[in-house]
Amino acid sequence: MVEIDSAPNAASAQKLVFARDAGAFPLWVRFGKGGVATIDGVVVLDIRDAVWGVCKAGA
Repeated sequence: MVEIDSAPNAASAQKLVFARDAGAFPLWVRFGKGGVATIDGVVVLDIRDAVWGVCKAGA
């Protein structure tokens, strides 16, 4: 299960925990502002710096 968010979202965290508890492999891709929560059993891919670099290069 993949969740992609630009900001912290409690509903997304709940979905990821549900997916984890159901035996899925939950992956949370974060690309915007705000903190990146650590949730046991959920892989968080933080691409904020990469996205910022691409946006800055295009400006």
